[in-house]
Amino acid sequence: MSAFDTRLIDPTEAQLAAVLGRAMRAANRENRNGQNQMTRDAEFWGRFARDVLRGEPEGRRRSCKGGRAIPEVVAGWWTDPAGRKHVRVMGRTRHRWDRLRGEVELRGLPPWWHLYPEAILCARERSGANRYLAACRCGAVGTPESLGWMGDTCGPCSDRRADGAPSAGGFGQYSGWSSSLARFAFSPDGRFLVGPAANNAMRAVNRADGTAVHAKRKSVGYVAGLACGATATTVLYQDGTAYRWEYDTGETRALVAAHGSYGRGALAPDGSRAVFLSYLASLTANLTAKRAEYARHDPAMHTAVAFAPDGKRLFAIAHAGALVELNPDTLAATVLRPNPFEDAPQTYTAPGDLAVAPDGSAVLLRRDQWQPRRSLVRHVPLTGGRTVDLRVPEWHRPTAMTYSRDGAHAVTADSEGGWVGFWEVASGKCLGYVRAVLEDLAWRCGQVEFVPDGSAVAVSYNTGHREHGSTLAVWPWPDVLRAAALSVPEDEPEPAGPRLYQPEG
Repeated sequence: MSAFDTRLIDPTEAQLAAVLGRAMRAANRENRNGQNQMTRDAEFWGRFARDVLRGEPEGRRRSCKGGRAIPEVVAGWWTDPAGRKHVRVMGRTRHRWDRLRGEVELRGLPPWWHLYPEAILCARERSGANRYLAACRCGAVGTPESLGWMGDTCGPCSDRRADGAPSAGGFGQYSGWSSSLARFAFSPDGRFLVGPAANNAMRAVNRADGTAVHAKRKSVGYVAGLACGATATTVLYQDGTAYRWEYDTGETRALVAAHGSYGRGALAPDGSRAVFLSYLASLTANLTAKRAEYARHDPAMHTAVAFAPDGKRLFAIAHAGALVELNPDTLAATVLRPNPFEDAPQTYTAPGDLAVAPDGSAVLLRRDQWQPRRSLVRHVPLTGGRTVDLRVPEWHRPTAMTYSRDGAHAVTADSEGGWVGFWEVASGKCLGYVRAVLEDLAWRCGQVEFVPDGSAVAVSYNTGHREHGSTLAVWPWPDVLRAAALSVPEDEPEPAGPRLYQPEG
């Protein structure tokens, strides 16, 4: 985000002035194509440092009213309960593709966000107001006062660090992923996050300390499926190509070649089978074979396809809207629900996404309406029982969804504001919304994924630009659910307004 970015705790005036000067020089170097350069002298940065250190206990200041292609230095500061002043200094030049937040919005954020934005969790109140919480790497979530917030950690973590003990980790934000991040996964033990890095090579990031291991081979393309095992990760791309990355050697071995067209793919959770569906062909491959090859079947149009978590069943949405189960070997279709949205308004498009419950007993289906913009998400049991519509408001437009590990809750993530919604499956009631507050404006949430043991949930935030990359936010579960629920009082009625549909039953 910035050519120069550093944090200081209780710096002296001389130390801070020197850092500000270095930030100016870095911002000038980043402004490669512009003639305007920042020419502040040491006396200016000395006054700047005095204003920061001797002024208010918290605040933010810029060297100039920098705009596009204008170098600027930004300083933010905040004082913790122990009286220490935390200062963050950034030197940057805004480019035309930058999606940084505007100054009006920045001034409305908590002062401690300007220092540690990765440690912020924003909950949305029913009125639409934002409620900012601190989220520590150890998994503690709450108000800064309740956590004894010390800037970058909660009070207990700060005490452990002062005693020389290592800080607990595993939660927070992990950056450096591909700007076109479509799929990521947890390792079977939940210790690693696996997905394509900014350079398109697969990588595994240790949640505890942030260290990463990269594959030797780089691949270009959107990832359609990931299957993480104890010794290797299998990757399926949207052109049908499948690779296997061996952890021990770092080598990436090709399993099946591209088919020559783009389509929808599904990968069994254990990486044993791949399914590729396009308008030209329907293909299946046994990836455990010595020489895996695609078997061709009669083409059939499907808008979404997904394996059950146990890998034994394959579900899809036919182009006409029917929910079907496909044979993983022959792709023969068995209709489960001819029209799962038969009581919904016809103005909605065909179902475009599905998520399967952990026990395979139900699915979540999403259907969109364009005028006016609205999304309908429905919980559909497969073995009988009533369907339940999640009460998705008009402003929330989910593009990713999943079930919690116990199947009692649904989680959705929208495509514009980055909001993540939590829902009670049995009633369709909303339990609250949260989001990460990144420094850049993420334009899409690509995936929601639970760790195998159900102790954490991760959401991907994409920026759409290769220089920025994507960010994964990992929050503790069900702590994040409780934090979101605090913003939606039980005794507050549902907002007034017409309902476009009624749940069955």
